[in-house]
Amino acid sequence: MAIVINWLAVIVIAVIYCFIIFFWYYPSIFGNTWLKLVGKDGVDKSKIVRETIIMVFTSLVSVLILEILMDLTGMNDIVSSLLLSFLVWIGFIAMVAVNQNIFNDRGVKLFFIEYGAYLVALLVAGILLAVWQ
Repeated sequence: MAIVINWLAVIVIAVIYCFIIFFWYYPSIFGNTWLKLVGKDGVDKSKIVRETIIMVFTSLVSVLILEILMDLTGMNDIVSSLLLSFLVWIGFIAMVAVNQNIFNDRGVKLFFIEYGAYLVALLVAGILLAVWQ
């Protein structure tokens, strides 16, 4: 079975995925609340370029894996891609995050701020990949 990857779609959707996560932490959305919950006064601006490069790479990998899973499972319509995106989030992001939150005593609100961004980004990516077929 050959895996067919729409590289243009993966790259464009990865950029959108990055924007979702970036704006999720915008001060007027969840950024200020997140800073308070993690006990920070502000963001270290000297790390922004490095962190952005890493985020672009990880977003690209996440969207690529979702594209591969959609191709392998045949879950290419919008409803199926939403289900698959949700299952990926539950199985591979939320479960690890729950363990991290429990052992680090970080609280439910922080959990939803930090990992809700990835749920939204994956759901949007799934929809866009399905539409871009």
